[in-house]
Amino acid sequence: MTRRSYQQFCGLASALDSVGERWTLLIVRDLMAGPKRYTDLAASLHGIGTSLLAERVKQLDADGVIARRELPPPAASTVYELTDAGWELADALVPLAIWGARHQLDSDRTPDQHFQPEWSLTVFARLIASREPEGSGVYDFTIDGESVHIIHAGSSTTVTRGPAPGGADATVTGDSGTVAGVVAGRLLVADALTAGSLAIEGTDTAMNTLVAAIPRMADRPN
Repeated sequence: MTRRSYQQFCGLASALDSVGERWTLLIVRDLMAGPKRYTDLAASLHGIGTSLLAERVKQLDADGVIARRELPPPAASTVYELTDAGWELADALVPLAIWGARHQLDSDRTPDQHFQPEWSLTVFARLIASREPEGSGVYDFTIDGESVHIIHAGSSTTVTRGPAPGGADATVTGDSGTVAGVVAGRLLVADALTAGSLAIEGTDTAMNTLVAAIPRMADRPN
């Protein structure tokens, strides 16, 4: 399929030529959590056809946004991961995701809306890394009863299903609407704690890191 182009000498238009097609940025979002197999992407992206996913992955690979990597035995499978250019794009998507959660997302999820905790936490993980580029920590989250953990090591972050195998520096429990509101900066942590819709436990250092990473409504240009 021939890719459409805006035919404009403009950085934004050129970026949209590359990643403006439907589903493309959601593939990048999923890979922000860490390397994924093709089947992992297909399972996460509800509603995308196999041929369309293959087309989008192929184009992202050709554009240098993602790359294939063969895992050694015993895994012996192919995964896709973000390149340096892909991570640069991922960090540019963080404020876009926050904008969407702040201005376009309703407080409560409707029954027909799919949700995976990783979708909010990949954004939050990048916020942690940007605030603490030399720091490290392990954070357990339970959102709508599903466990996911973030491992932060300097500028690198991974988001993985299940509790952290070696324990966590802090644990966070809440519902999807609360977590999305907090990550977007439109819901104060103190208000969520008082309402009982959010619970945080852990070391002082870890909890301070989490709170410091949360964007505030004031964190935007006038």
